Amino acid sequence: KYETMMLGDSITDEGLWDELLNNTKVQNRGISGDTTSGVLDRLDSINKSIKQVFIMIGVNDIMRGKEVDEVYNNYLKIIKTFKDKNIKVYIQATLYIGETRKADFNPKIEELDRRLELYAKENNIEFINLNPIFAPQKVLKKEFTSDDLHLNGSAYKIWANEIKKY
Repeated sequence: KYETMMLGDSITDEGLWDELLNNTKVQNRGISGDTTSGVLDRLDSINKSIKQVFIMIGVNDIMRGKEVDEVYNNYLKIIKTFKDKNIKVYIQATLYIGETRKADFNPKIEELDRRLELYAKENNIEFINLNPIFAPQKVLKKEFTSDDLHLNGSAYKIWANEIKKY
């Protein structure tokens, strides 16, 4: 039975979480190209055995021109759905994107993360922010990506080590 869910878009999907976390009870519910509204649409299929969820979603919304307000409000609905089922939520900062793709996206990502972090603090939810490691200058570092959006193996190992703390 799955107890932990990794929820998000392709960045989550491409992680081999059962291997990375050395845990067969991890369910990967990352879907390439997914958005906050896509996640909302599939929340009714949550496995009954899930006890905790690590969420990272939002970059596709922003790259498709959605306003931060809409993304943030969807995010809060996602969190509420899990809380109502007594599932522990970990909010993971949406990662900055790299040099060739960042255009107008990273300021919006920064704003989304700022709001999520504040919400997490006010509601006693863990906020896991990998950006200081992966993007200390607010741009995803080349050493962690091949296409300025998706992560490489060394990045996943670092990410998994952060999650193991929880």
